[in-house]
Amino acid sequence: MAKQGGKCDWCGVELEEDQGYRLLWPDKSLGTAFCRLEHIVPFLMQKDQWHIWKDVQVPEGAPPVSSATGNELGENALYLVHHRGEHRIPDSFENKEALLEWAKAGGHFAP
Repeated sequence: MAKQGGKCDWCGVELEEDQGYRLLWPDKSLGTAFCRLEHIVPFLMQKDQWHIWKDVQVPEGAPPVSSATGNELGENALYLVHHRGEHRIPDSFENKEALLEWAKAGGHFAP
């Protein structure tokens, strides 16, 4: 069995544990992985095929409100964790649409 998040779900490039992004949907025990933030946009717009992952949990340090809108999170929240070396940088989203708009705008690097 392949490791969870071992390759980008958009372009297929292999990912090490300390690189890329992991998109988690704890309420549904689903996850996806990406080598670049930009790959989340076409994935959600065209493919949107998630994987069943074991032990999908809310990431430690995840914001209690949406990183995109500041809205309260519901049961169906999504979490995007940037794996950057030893660091894990989590963001929270109330739904896929909020995540998609945030990623389209450039995430944390939006003008």
